[in-house]
Amino acid sequence: AARDYNCAESELSAAFTECPDPAHWVAAGQHAKRRASEVAIAIDGLADRAANDLGRTPESVRNAVAPHCMIDGIARPGCIERVSAVANAYKHAGPLRTKHPIASEADILATGAGYGVDGYGIGKFGGVEVLVIERDGTVRKFLGDVPWAIAGWLQFLAAHGETLPLSEYRVCGICILVGSDPNSKASAASISES
Repeated sequence: AARDYNCAESELSAAFTECPDPAHWVAAGQHAKRRASEVAIAIDGLADRAANDLGRTPESVRNAVAPHCMIDGIARPGCIERVSAVANAYKHAGPLRTKHPIASEADILATGAGYGVDGYGIGKFGGVEVLVIERDGTVRKFLGDVPWAIAGWLQFLAAHGETLPLSEYRVCGICILVGSDPNSKASAASISES
């Protein structure tokens, strides 16, 4: 699902580059939003499965995964919550519960971020992409949330004794190293160009 989402973001960039008129890239934007929702559902579904296996609530599992959401020693606070909110917004019509950082599906947009939005080096450097607008008005790039959330889950699973088939994964152009201390800058994961 992450690969499909990353491809949809690339297609959205190509459509925007071809013609920046929104009428030209709106279909690619809708496709990218759908793929973002699909990857969010896949990631958030892990909380239900882990909760069942661990005898916990999905919310407590998400809270346990959150501290592991680090890449290169850098945390991305709220990424697990935003991924969960995007999944729930796609699955349920209408407003979301107040525990979610977004109010509804209307807070998931495919548009230009502008300068100074989110962290330096997060998401695309220009053009349009899937953005999440939090209840407090903060804008986050979903291309940042996906790799950090997956890194958190991989580290959480490794910390709970799960044997993962690989020690290195590439998610949305970012290399994630698994099985080492997530709080160590050198070993949690490294960002590299795809």
